[in-house]
This record gives sequence, C-alpha cells and structure tokens, in this order.
Amino acid sequence: MPSNGRFILIAGKSALDRLACMTGYERDLILLGLFFAVAINEDSAVVSGALLSCNHVFPPWQPFLACFLGMWLSDFAIYAICLFGGRQVLQSRFMRSLIAPEKVAVASRWFESYGGFAVVFSRFVLGTRTALLVVSGLLKYPVQRFLTVTLAGAIGWLLLVYLLFAMLGNAATAVFGMRWVTALAMVLFGGAASGMIASRLRKDKSDSRSAGQGSV
Repeated sequence: MPSNGRFILIAGKSALDRLACMTGYERDLILLGLFFAVAINEDSAVVSGALLSCNHVFPPWQPFLACFLGMWLSDFAIYAICLFGGRQVLQSRFMRSLIAPEKVAVASRWFESYGGFAVVFSRFVLGTRTALLVVSGLLKYPVQRFLTVTLAGAIGWLLLVYLLFAMLGNAATAVFGMRWVTALAMVLFGGAASGMIASRLRKDKSDSRSAGQGSV
C-alpha cells in the first residue's frame, strides 16, 4: 500500500480511538453526520458506518439506522421532486448537473422492462440509482410501491456491506478503494472537531453561569 494510504489508515485508526472516548452528545454528531453524508456520497457514508461498527465505536444498529434513514429519505426526495415537477425538472441546472439526459433515457428502458426490481437492484450497480429514481418519479410509479422497493434495496445494500466488514474487518475497505478510507478520515476528524467545539462551548457557558451566580 502506498505511503499516503498507510497515513490515511493510521489517521483513521487514531480518530476511531478518539471517538471511543467521546460523550453521548458528541457521538450523536457523528451519527447525524452520517445521516446527511448519505445524500452527498452514499457509499462513503455507508462504508464509514460499517467501519465504525466494525471497530466497536458504535453498536452496529446505530450507524446502520442513521445510514438507512438518510438513504431512504434522500431517495424519496429525488422521487418526489420528479413526481410533482414533471419533465421540466430535467431542464433545471441542478438536475442537469446531477444526471445526464442519456442516463435518464437508458434508465427509462430498464424501468419499463423491470419496474420496481430495477430500482431495488440499482443499489448494487454503480451509476444507475439516481437515474432510476428520477425515472420512477417521472413515470409516476406508485408511492407505496416506491417506498417498499427502496426500503428493500437500502436494507439489502447495508446488510451486504456490514456482512462484508463483519467477515473481513478493516481489510474490507480494499474492496471499495482508498477514497472511502479518505472520506472516513474526513468524517471522523470533522466529527471529532465538532464534538470538541461543542464541549468547549458548553464548558464556557457553564463557567459563565457559575461566575454570574457567584457575583450575586
């Protein structure tokens, strides 16, 4: 492994050790970060959650639930935007930056052929999920069915990743590549910094109250 890869792994391990000593409030910030990170880079957040569980920083169900809720809600958000916005949504600058029209055309053919099964298995095929979410909204796929198939896909993907880490430990990161380890290090150091800042603010507030009561 290159020297920069070893540095990232060492930094990540140091951050994991630091997180194990955090208070409940500070650990909640990490889980909240995973919830929101899913909408930005789903795979990085899921792998980060699996690593946190694998290293016993959190009980497995906590990052699992944070990632699941983030995945499910972000899927529904994309679906709802396309469901109510219609095809004119595809002309927006945001949607054009999110997905290419060619991918929407390909996803439409898959969706017409396989329906909800295409949405489920898009979790396991890189580069297809967003397009199929968009198409399911444009084609007005029933809401209850959409929620069911995205729930099945999210849980299936999470179980696969968590099982991989349960079997291989930290070595499972090699399956996903070093960019996920880099993302984990960023999440952990960002969470640790946020936790320390929050603790400092609470301490300063407590000291100010004590000083105020002493002057009365």
